[in-house]
Amino acid sequence: MSTSTKGRMVGPLDKRRRITRCLGCAKRRVKVWDANLQCIRQTTTCVAQQQSGHGMATVFVNQSRKDDLGGRQRRSDQKSMAMSNKHCPEISQLNFIGKDKSTRFFDCFVFFIQQNMFTMNFSSLVPDLFPLISTSPVLYHAAIAVGALNAKRYSAGRALQGEQAPIVDAMTSYHKSMGILRSCLENSNVMQREDLLWATFFLGLFELLSDNSGEGWVKHMLYGTSKMLQLAGPSDRMSPPRRMFYDLFRVLEASRTLLYDEETILSQECWLQLQQSLSNNDTRWEPMEEIVTLMIETSAFSQRASAIVDTIPEADRFTDPSVALLAVDGLNAQEAIYAWHTKTLLQLVQDDPNGYSNLALLYYHALLIFLSGNYDYFPYWDNLPAPVLSHAEIAEHLASILDLSDKVLLNSNIPGVMLFFPVTVAGSRAWGADQRCEVLHLLDQIYCRGFVVANKVRDGLLERWAERDGKAAMAT
Repeated sequence: MSTSTKGRMVGPLDKRRRITRCLGCAKRRVKVWDANLQCIRQTTTCVAQQQSGHGMATVFVNQSRKDDLGGRQRRSDQKSMAMSNKHCPEISQLNFIGKDKSTRFFDCFVFFIQQNMFTMNFSSLVPDLFPLISTSPVLYHAAIAVGALNAKRYSAGRALQGEQAPIVDAMTSYHKSMGILRSCLENSNVMQREDLLWATFFLGLFELLSDNSGEGWVKHMLYGTSKMLQLAGPSDRMSPPRRMFYDLFRVLEASRTLLYDEETILSQECWLQLQQSLSNNDTRWEPMEEIVTLMIETSAFSQRASAIVDTIPEADRFTDPSVALLAVDGLNAQEAIYAWHTKTLLQLVQDDPNGYSNLALLYYHALLIFLSGNYDYFPYWDNLPAPVLSHAEIAEHLASILDLSDKVLLNSNIPGVMLFFPVTVAGSRAWGADQRCEVLHLLDQIYCRGFVVANKVRDGLLERWAERDGKAAMAT
């Protein structure tokens, strides 16, 4: 990640401040740390400047671009809109006559929640959140920001005569929420406030929907949500909204730590014990909860293994006993993943598969390839038993990822952002043109659902493929 100061993205608990000015402050040549607060004092509308680099450059799903693989034309604006409306048909039929703008944006926020099921019970979130939204300015503006951004994607969200475009309202509400959040963080009870927790999530979600880089989302998770949860500490006495938030945070954080190879508080023993306690109290075993735990543990193991190997001189890695022990630990981790799969298949004999069981299986296939990748790229374990998958096994898991991803996107309301980990893993092992086209097609679908950060994943894979193909050509 870039460490440059200008235009950088920061999370709400990051001690660094984002230096930026809105259009009004720029015209007045006012030097401010928080442009929105200055506009509030001046009672003017805060409209963000366009920024380059790691700033808030906003790209929306109605753009069309050429596909970099095979020269195919990306979906047109109309086709992208048709795909979006397929997953949210009601929103284009809403009768907004007689509703004020804030109500329309809140309706679009509710539709976004209903059409993006981050957890199995996510659609029931609004009744629990409504009392918080109605009394919390920071959460209210975060919700309006997401709603206005979602309105931009649909004909129902077009600005009425005499109104500014929804994107302006989205950016204004985003900055208002961020400004209020910063001031709230000075209070001593910050870690107990559920509205602030949800605000950090929706502000980070706003980044995924508006920023190609995804860095804003990562920083909100690192410097906002994670730190607030860490300050509050693990507790098995959670209100329904906080428990839903915890479950949501776990699955997104597990994917983040694997994708970015970064630590997570959830790998700490106290949080692992909390999850074990919650699972023991549940009346039913949930495959998703356990595979997320395995993802967190595998990520922590991968980082620990890498740190151990780095301390050993390269010439000694073939004979050092620590390297052999890592192979044993990896086999134990692989066995735990296989055991999860067996237990899940037995449960699916009684229960019909659904979007979440398919998502859990997706994580299973991707996790096995990820674990193997800690070993099969290096020669130290060539002559040692290790969790290395054969080429045939990797190809089988890759095909399963592509098939299950397509089913999840077509037959469920699970948001595409939850597929980034398995799709990225599949892309990293895709050699043939057909497989690569399938990966890009999946990313296209995620992009068309509004998560423009799919472009970042796409561009990263294209660069990786070009580099790998170049090395293969030189080798021949």
